[in-house]
Amino acid sequence: MTDLVHVAFIMDGNSTWAKKNNKAIMDGYLEGMRTMTNVIPLAKNLGLKYVTFYAFSSENWGRPKKWLFNFMKLITKFLNGNDMITKALEANARVNVIGDLSKLSAEFQNILKEYVAKTIDNQGMTIQLAINYGGRDEIVRAARKVSKLGLEFTEENISDNLDTGGIPDPELIIRTSGKQRISNFLLWQASYSEFYFSDVLWPDFGELELQNAINEFLSRKRTYGK
Repeated sequence: MTDLVHVAFIMDGNSTWAKKNNKAIMDGYLEGMRTMTNVIPLAKNLGLKYVTFYAFSSENWGRPKKWLFNFMKLITKFLNGNDMITKALEANARVNVIGDLSKLSAEFQNILKEYVAKTIDNQGMTIQLAINYGGRDEIVRAARKVSKLGLEFTEENISDNLDTGGIPDPELIIRTSGKQRISNFLLWQASYSEFYFSDVLWPDFGELELQNAINEFLSRKRTYGK
């Protein structure tokens, strides 16, 4: 697709969807995870080469302990199932994980490592999962790497040492549920990204809304400040 290689998603509105549909809060997040899985083949069919999903932010640790326990249990169980890895393999996609994974349980880390290992040779597209991810934290960690390597602090060296090193910046970032903020997501990489804010709640996001976002993107003239 012309000038569109990488789309990133801020998947907002899961708990609102649950309340709207008289469901338990975690049911909303489960439905959101299913939507994430369903977007993979849609993105593949539209010719995208990279998709990034903001699954869990470093700020989310500030939520109530009960929420954290239930969410981590849910996402670990979900990723340990076959649906998402099956969709990734069917799309000939490799999985890349960004964020500081050191705070996650050993079980969760092993699941993510298995995803990466099983898909490492796939070349159809790349699925990035942002888990315990924060844009500022990523930049700090990249700066530490550059310093440790004894390199000059240049844009190129910092970019190369980000979690997304070697991955093109997203041309389009989609946020659902009507909120219009970046929430510490891909701060470095989003310097010239286009944004699309949808009122649709993430669990209801599908092919039509994705196509609408892409059509809107393609209608914009991008000058990069020139």
